[in-house]
Amino acid sequence: MMKTFVLLATTLFATAASARDLPDRPITRAEVTAAAKAQFQKIDANHDGIVTRAEFDAFRAKQAAAGGDDNPFTHVGGHWFDHADPNGTGRVTLEQAEQHPLQLFDMADMNHDGVISPTEARMAMALRSFGK
Repeated sequence: MMKTFVLLATTLFATAASARDLPDRPITRAEVTAAAKAQFQKIDANHDGIVTRAEFDAFRAKQAAAGGDDNPFTHVGGHWFDHADPNGTGRVTLEQAEQHPLQLFDMADMNHDGVISPTEARMAMALRSFGK
C-alpha cells in the first residue's frame, strides 16, 4: 500500500511543490479525464488523433520556452510519452493518454467513490515527501 501511494504521489502530483499547490477541493475522475483529453489535444499538433514522439518533443520544447507550466492538471511532464506508450510503438492515442492518469487516480481514491478528497490528496503528498 505504501509503495502505491509513493508511486501515485511522485507521478500524479509530481508538479506540485507542496500540498498547498493542489486544489483544496475534491478532484473528480471526470476532471482527470478532461485534463488528460485537453493535454492530448494540445500535444496532437496535426489533430489526427495520434501523438507521435516528434509532436511530444515539439510540445515540450514550446512549453519550456514559454516558462513551463506548474499546474498539476495541465503540466505535461517529460515522461508523459513513455507512460502513455508503454509498448514503445511511437504512437499514443487518446485512450492510451487517459489510461495512466486514471490508474493513478484510482490508486489515490482510497474509498473508490470517484473523487480524490483533499484528505486523500494531502496523504498522497505526505507520502511523496516520505518517499524522497
